[in-house]
Amino acid sequence: MKPFSNPGMFVEKGELRSVKDRGRRTAFWVSLAAFAQINFIFILYAMSSPMLLWHWGLYIFYALANGAIAWSAWRNWHFRAVLGICYGAMYIEIWVRTYLYAIYPEISATALHVPVLLFLPVFLLLVAEFRTLLGYAVVQAVLVFHFTQNHLASVFGFEASKSDMTEIAAVLAVVSFISLVVLSIVAYSRHKTDKRLIALIRETERLAAEDPLTGLKNRRAFMDDVNGLWAERTPFAVVFFDLDRFKPLNDEYGHAIGDLVLQTVGQRIKTAEGVLSAARFGGDEFAVALALPETGSDLDHVTQHLHHKVTGPIDIEFMQVSVGASFGFARALYDSLSVSDLLHAADTAMMRCKANGGGVAQFDPEQDDISLPSSAISEAFRNALESGQIKPALQPIVDAKTQEVIGHELLARWVDSGLARDPTPAEFIPIAEKLGLLNELLWTTMRVALPHVRDTGHFLSINVCPSQLSSSTFVDDLVAISDQFDFPMDRLELEITEHVAFRNLDANIQTLETARSHGCRIALDDFGSGYSSLSLLEELPLDKVKLDRGFQSKTQKRGVMEATIRLATELGFECCVEGIETAHAAHVATQLGCSQMQGFWFGYPEVIERNIHRLRAVS
Repeated sequence: MKPFSNPGMFVEKGELRSVKDRGRRTAFWVSLAAFAQINFIFILYAMSSPMLLWHWGLYIFYALANGAIAWSAWRNWHFRAVLGICYGAMYIEIWVRTYLYAIYPEISATALHVPVLLFLPVFLLLVAEFRTLLGYAVVQAVLVFHFTQNHLASVFGFEASKSDMTEIAAVLAVVSFISLVVLSIVAYSRHKTDKRLIALIRETERLAAEDPLTGLKNRRAFMDDVNGLWAERTPFAVVFFDLDRFKPLNDEYGHAIGDLVLQTVGQRIKTAEGVLSAARFGGDEFAVALALPETGSDLDHVTQHLHHKVTGPIDIEFMQVSVGASFGFARALYDSLSVSDLLHAADTAMMRCKANGGGVAQFDPEQDDISLPSSAISEAFRNALESGQIKPALQPIVDAKTQEVIGHELLARWVDSGLARDPTPAEFIPIAEKLGLLNELLWTTMRVALPHVRDTGHFLSINVCPSQLSSSTFVDDLVAISDQFDFPMDRLELEITEHVAFRNLDANIQTLETARSHGCRIALDDFGSGYSSLSLLEELPLDKVKLDRGFQSKTQKRGVMEATIRLATELGFECCVEGIETAHAAHVATQLGCSQMQGFWFGYPEVIERNIHRLRAVS
């Protein structure tokens, strides 16, 4: 928790923070000043005369009380409770000591503090609430009256009749009571003013973030929500849609009916399943952030349900109207897209859907091309590799039974490219292969990654392309870099795809056997995404099979996944299921008998820098 922060508040603007933090800030500085003053006074006292036991007790009491208030105000830890207890304890101590000095004058060095203490010090109550001040006013008046009537004359050594002392006591008690009542009125007025100010700021913030017609958020607030979801790596998708046949309806029946339609659509969106944030961008354009389903139902089903809900008949006064909608959606892929890419993908899918007559369309890279020109990537890649813009990223691989991290897959990320957006691995890996820089890319990322993984005891899995396997020096270079960083070869895992294996199969097998003889493990990646030839499982020197994320997309594929896991197990291979994005998917994969799992549910690829010494997987 940040010092002087206000968790759970509606907004975090500076004006509202200053209103809410005013009391704590005052208490902090007053208590800190009191703490310093107490130390200064007691140091002077200790230098002039010996400290008695009760002196030490008094010093410790006030130091602890003021220190506790200052710390509680700074950390916002049960501040009101600590403040009330400490101030109450100090109030009681002041009056107990005042009475002791009056009854036993020999223990007091001076009685000059008594007239001051007849009125509660104002600084003690600067941050008290008005109800607390009223309570103190009554108690203070009673104590002042009793003390004045019975002890004031003896303390100052003058003669006075009992009736005179009663009159003096009554006057002092009334003055004391009135002073605290005035303070309580001031505190109450301040409290009401603060409440009105907070309400005004909240209403201003609400209006600034809300579409006034539908009650949904506006574009700016929606973008803030999407950026927040992205920063927290929340599994979600963005849906863009606009209403079909809305303009003719608006022209025929008038803006009043059109507004009622928009309001109804807004209410339906608010109550729809899985909506994390929803906004009206203007006119009949809407945007929704949808949570990825936790159950077996896929995202397409949830989006279809939202489309059906939005486009249902709308009863308005004397008639029933119906509008269509063109939905375009894209899922947040943290390893290949940015926020701007995600929004552009959803918008592009919506435009395609609208051109096709409405309905629901998911972003498809083959139909909705937002890729960068390969020429631009080619020109920038070599310099990016030399300047350190290509960075390693590690995604955790977990044990299926314990769900503890046991390894990492090494990936590459191009950051701060200076292009229209940062190229994805699917865009720059083929360019690197074409330029003959694939090995250099691998060694560059491994040099940063190996020191991070070395001391964890985890294995490191690296992806190998056809051109690398065909290189006569690949295995020797792999052994050399492993020795350079004192990383055991038996903790290296080479991942090959079915497409890699089918090219120069005999030569690839020989290279893999050589790597295996040095201790490397071999994994067949994305099994099920290509030819899925079962003969590969017998011909290749494999230790592991990694099931493609496509097995997670449809519940009816559970039988295929179960059979594949059983086959891999019977052949003596480890089996890793990729694409685990929900707790339900992890549970299913574990129940079906896989030995390892990988996916966003356990951790996103985390870019590492040279100055980071340890890597912690996102869980």
